[in-house]
Amino acid sequence: MRIAIISIVILALLLGCDTKTSVSPNLYIGAYRSMDQLIPYPYIIYEEETALHLYNNEGEVIDSVNDASLEAGDDIRFKTKHFELLGKGTKGFMAFDVLDTLNFRKTKNNKPIYKNSAIFKQVHSDVALDIDAVKAELVNSVWAYDVIADENSTPNNDFDIAELFHFNKDSVDVITSYSYEGLNIVSQKTSKTYHVFEVAGVYFLSFEKTDDNPQPIYQILSFDSEKLVLKDFSSREVKDITYNKQATSKEVYKEALEAATSYSNCFDGFQGQYYYGDDVTYNKGNAFLVDYVKEGLPETETNSGYVIVHFNINCEKRLGDFGLILMDRQYKATTFSKDFVYHIVNKVRVLTDFPSSASQMEWLEYEDVHAFLMFKITNGKLVDLCP
Repeated sequence: MRIAIISIVILALLLGCDTKTSVSPNLYIGAYRSMDQLIPYPYIIYEEETALHLYNNEGEVIDSVNDASLEAGDDIRFKTKHFELLGKGTKGFMAFDVLDTLNFRKTKNNKPIYKNSAIFKQVHSDVALDIDAVKAELVNSVWAYDVIADENSTPNNDFDIAELFHFNKDSVDVITSYSYEGLNIVSQKTSKTYHVFEVAGVYFLSFEKTDDNPQPIYQILSFDSEKLVLKDFSSREVKDITYNKQATSKEVYKEALEAATSYSNCFDGFQGQYYYGDDVTYNKGNAFLVDYVKEGLPETETNSGYVIVHFNINCEKRLGDFGLILMDRQYKATTFSKDFVYHIVNKVRVLTDFPSSASQMEWLEYEDVHAFLMFKITNGKLVDLCP
C-alpha cells in the first residue's frame, strides 16, 4: 500500500504543467534517485525522432538506441543501463534501472520499488550562449553564491552561508563561509572538477568528485560577465541559483583558501542520522564536552536559552556542513553575542573522537552522518548538553 501511495504522489508531481519558459520537449535531465534520499543522478537523455541518446555529466554520449521512445511502460535498453519507465508526465518521467541492482532495489516479488526510481525532469530553455566565452569568463574569476537552503541542507536558522568559487582550467576551489551577525565563524574548503557543455541547444554546468560520489548537473539559464544563473534540479522543489562575479583578486582568494580548513562529505548524496544503528556520539561523553567547551567561554554573555550546533561527521571523522539554531527557554528564536557563538562553534568544529560514521545497515547505505550538540545556557553559563 505504501508503495502504491508513493507512486501516485510522485506521478502527480510529474504531471503538473510549467508554462513560464519555452520548452525543449525532447531533453531530460537526471535530477535524483531514491525519493527519500534525493541522491544526484547526473545523466541526460535526449530524444530524437528515431533514437534516444544517453549523456554523462561531461556532456559525452554514453550510448544510443534506435526505435525507442519515452512512454510509460517502455523499456530503454542502453548498454550499461536498462530503464523501465514507470510513469511519465508533462514535466518528466520516472525510470527504474534494472541493471543497477545495488541502487535500484526491488521487492521480494521482483517488482520495482517506486521510491528507489530515478526522476528525470524536462529541460526548458530560451537562450543561446557561446560555450567558449562562458568557459573563458569563468576561469580565473571569483564568483559568490549566497546559499539557498533546501531539503538537502543541514538544519540552520542563524548562520548566513555563502560559497566563493574560483574556477581554474579544469577544477574549481570552493570556500564555504558560515557567518553570524556579520562575523565569519567558520570557513571550510574543498575542490572538484567541473564541466561546461551543451546538449541539443541547452547549456549545462556540472561538478565532479569521484565516480562513487555523484554531483548534480545544473542547467545554465543565463550568463554574462557579472552573473551566472543556474537551475538546480537536485531537490523536489526546483530552484534558480545565482553566482555573482566578485572583485576579489586571486591573491586575496588564495589567502582565504589557505586560512580555511578542508572538509568534504565522503558521499554528498545522503547522510544518515547519528542515532541510526549504534549512536555516533562523542566517545568521551557529554561531561567531557561540557568541561571542554566551558574552557575559555566568554563571560560577557547574560542570555539564557540553547545554542544548537548542527554538523555532518564524515568518514574521516571530520566535522562540516554546519548549521546554527539559537533559541530561548520557550524554544523561540533568540540571539547570543558573536564572541559567545564563535567560541562554542569553533570548539565543536575541531572535535574528532567519534565512532565510525559508516552505515551499519544493509538496506541503507551512507558514509557520513548528521548530528548536533544542544548546549543549555543559563545567564551566559553553559550548564548542560544533549543529546
